[in-house]
Amino acid sequence: MEFLFNPAVSREEWNEFIVRHGGGFLQSFEWAGFQEKAGNTVARVIVKKDGVTMLCASAIRHMLPLKKTYWYVPYGPVIAGAAHDKEKLICFFTEQFARVAGEEAIFLKIEPEEMGVQEVLAERGVRSAGAQPQETTIVDCALSEEEMLSRMKPKTRYNIKVAQRHGVKIISPDDQTQLDPEIFLSLLSLTATRHRFRTHTARYYRLMLESLLPQGASVVDHACAARLFYAQYGGEVTACALVMFFGKRATYLHGASNDVQKNVMAPYVLHWEIMKYAQKAGFLEYDMWGVATEGSSEETKRKWGGFSRFKLGFGGAVAHRPGAYDFPLRPLWYTIYRGAKKASRIVRQVRHD
Repeated sequence: MEFLFNPAVSREEWNEFIVRHGGGFLQSFEWAGFQEKAGNTVARVIVKKDGVTMLCASAIRHMLPLKKTYWYVPYGPVIAGAAHDKEKLICFFTEQFARVAGEEAIFLKIEPEEMGVQEVLAERGVRSAGAQPQETTIVDCALSEEEMLSRMKPKTRYNIKVAQRHGVKIISPDDQTQLDPEIFLSLLSLTATRHRFRTHTARYYRLMLESLLPQGASVVDHACAARLFYAQYGGEVTACALVMFFGKRATYLHGASNDVQKNVMAPYVLHWEIMKYAQKAGFLEYDMWGVATEGSSEETKRKWGGFSRFKLGFGGAVAHRPGAYDFPLRPLWYTIYRGAKKASRIVRQVRHD
């Protein structure tokens, strides 16, 4: 097999492979470009067998104390669906990556989407905390509108109608006279403060929008693009959503709402209109991006319980991910890193208690 580190590859060639084999926007060419603009080092890797591409992975380098680093592959690597030797591909990928990771890199973190590689990861890697949702709910947009509505919980259908009766107006990317994206950032900040969750910096989101919001209405085939959707009530934006479109899947990445007018149920009709928008644009799935289920940890249930009930009400199928696994590149340093992480958790727990 052949291991290609940062090969000369076009956006079209890279994205075509990722889409054809079920990869998500976190492995798109554009997302890697955005990460580079945000100041991160990104490596693209291609593994070929007999001249045929069998694996692609975008890896992002993260800084650690003492000038150490680690590499992270979000929802990847993406492996060709026809590959019968996925275990060998994963092993070859991790072994070869160790050779080019750099002396300062102490481990490689892999967090794939595909459940089929979980066994080999569990055998050879160290289970670790993931950065992406391990469970999500995906709405089938290939269904008719009537079928999508029939799969929703009665309360969700009722709340959509409530919002419609209140006259909540949805401003899609196609009909907005370019509403200022700062509206989204402001509402997201208010929502994070109200619900006590952390977000990225405003600079990070501005770079994301600058990098991924298309300038025109159309999007190049197989390109990754962000879209903003707004819900207005009484002339004011009361809810908004940032949705990533890539391949045949639309993914609800970030959202925010104003509790002052929560009785009009704007988020319900907002997501219903996003689903219809995705359907008309030819997308087959709407990923609600992370839920807590009965099988989730107690901590996840506590943190995600509220918005999970909201998301699950739209009738999507629950999809599971394998989670994250570390592959130590410098065993001694990795042991020190794990020990420091454990000590930090204990200190936080003591302070919390």
